[in-house]
Amino acid sequence: MENKKHLKWSSIAILALTGFTLLQLVFEMIFGELNNAELPEGSPANILLITKIFVLCVSALLMIPSIYVGIKGLKVAKNPDASRAHIIWAVILFALSVVSLVDPLLGVIGKENTRENVNSLLSILVSVSVYFDYIIEARAVRKEYKE
Repeated sequence: MENKKHLKWSSIAILALTGFTLLQLVFEMIFGELNNAELPEGSPANILLITKIFVLCVSALLMIPSIYVGIKGLKVAKNPDASRAHIIWAVILFALSVVSLVDPLLGVIGKENTRENVNSLLSILVSVSVYFDYIIEARAVRKEYKE
């Protein structure tokens, strides 16, 4: 019973993290460096808008596995089943989070303690810990269900 409760909270954390990432992306599109880009002469006037929409759509598509994991985790916390797909996706997302730690970590170690490197490192560490916790709890709930 305790594992189901933890899985529920891990799923909520994944969904909140995904929502926060999407919100952060929207703010970056509105106020970010792309707004200050200099366009080459002869380029269409609305190329920045098209680029922003493209990046936002691709990023939203990349968040679908996280949304799936979060929603499936909430369902499994209520009604356990034998499916493993959400755990496999969580492991993939965990691995991608661990791999994405390399760049900001090298920046911080390399004395480039810019605010951006530190923020990226902390954000990715949160992702790693949330996915790790989710995997542990989902496996425990699945194990209880099988017994």
